[in-house]
Amino acid sequence: MELALPNDVLLLIGEEVKQKTDRWNLIFVSHHFHDLFLPLVYRKVSIHNWQDANSFLHVILERPTLAQAVRELDLANWQAKSASDDDCNQIQSSESLRTWLDVVSCSAPETDQWAKGLGQGFVDAWAALILPLLAQLRKLSLAYTTDSPHLDRIMQRAVHFEKPFFAQPAFRHLRKVSLHHRKDLDRSEHLENAGSETQLSSTLLLPFFQLPSVRAITANSVVDPSITTSSSEERTDDEKPRLNFSSITDIDLRASSGNQGMEMLVRACADLKSFKYQHSDSHILSNGYQPSAFHRSLIHSKKSLQTLWLDHYGSHHPFTAAGLNQNHDEWFGSLVDFTALQEVRVRLTNLLDIRYQNEPTTPLIECLPSSIETLYIEGCEERYLGMLLSQLQTVIKNRRTRFPRLKRVDIEGAFHNVPSDDDDQVATYGPEVLDAVIKDKVYQSAEPLHIDCVNAGLDLRLHDRDLPHV
Repeated sequence: MELALPNDVLLLIGEEVKQKTDRWNLIFVSHHFHDLFLPLVYRKVSIHNWQDANSFLHVILERPTLAQAVRELDLANWQAKSASDDDCNQIQSSESLRTWLDVVSCSAPETDQWAKGLGQGFVDAWAALILPLLAQLRKLSLAYTTDSPHLDRIMQRAVHFEKPFFAQPAFRHLRKVSLHHRKDLDRSEHLENAGSETQLSSTLLLPFFQLPSVRAITANSVVDPSITTSSSEERTDDEKPRLNFSSITDIDLRASSGNQGMEMLVRACADLKSFKYQHSDSHILSNGYQPSAFHRSLIHSKKSLQTLWLDHYGSHHPFTAAGLNQNHDEWFGSLVDFTALQEVRVRLTNLLDIRYQNEPTTPLIECLPSSIETLYIEGCEERYLGMLLSQLQTVIKNRRTRFPRLKRVDIEGAFHNVPSDDDDQVATYGPEVLDAVIKDKVYQSAEPLHIDCVNAGLDLRLHDRDLPHV
């Protein structure tokens, strides 16, 4: 007797099949399995080049139910490759593609420009043509270039309910967005004119903050949208980008420059729970890392913020556009008012004000909120280690009354022995560092604090970023 399982049960079993190749094999078992599991295969889509995009676009144009099945779209690993003349002719002569272009475009010149971008293999042209079809999209990982006109255009139309988003709000289910700046995908005109830096914040990033369903956003190479360039200075206040309200709760900005503390982004989030920021002075508009600016912007989220990472392994140049770069040692300010804060990862010189003295102007115990659970202190120079250990001992001794939730403390710094000429070795950070260890005297200095932590039930760890194995 043949036992047939209901489709709902079969789909539950299919969802447990994680390997994409195994899911593909399911659709070849029978006609029934093909129709049942094909949408499951399209649940998570990765596109690496224009050929993949072309095939995928034609499939979802011919079978809209498969477009409805897509929950995750990944174009972060796009490989730039222009189409041949024959391929371009085939793309531009595709009836279904031209029909869809007519739907999303507002003019014949725009349609022609879009078709040209498709033939040149531009990621933004293909992505902008695909995205409006994915009404059930939950997660988006997207590569972008210095100039992404097609993506900029489609996202602006999405938030303003313009063509092709007349029928229903765009991206109603999109919750997580990752934007990856790819200089290797830049057009030739931007490679030749390296001095022109387009702000992602003012074009591609801001529309995602205006989508009510989005909760988490990750992006790199973001220049603070509050910063105005010479061209934007000429705009009136009404023409400058604004954000009124955003439902985003998690912001992760990497290799970015937030001279104004990313205030426009932060203040728009009414319930910001996690803010992670990594600074980079590589941007033309960077004036150096200014921690106090982040304190001014984040103070608006003092009752909701639970996770704060500031300048995690950031990049600082001796000189920036503003001249000599000394601001990276500026004090962030007290965290006492951040009453929901549980996890903090910050540089020592931003956690404590020690710019001009060996002892902080405000002791650590007066800088931390009572809600703190995990404290990770980066960039501790060895000369400040004794002071930091003493400050932490005071915190541990007052843990029960002041910091009852504290569970773990991490200290990171340049604590390993560097080979010198006296050792008949050349000082280097090459393969030799793999054999290095944290200095014994560092462990010895930290031993009293380690004992206090053990007695208090806390976990204490020492790190050196050049020693990943430690």
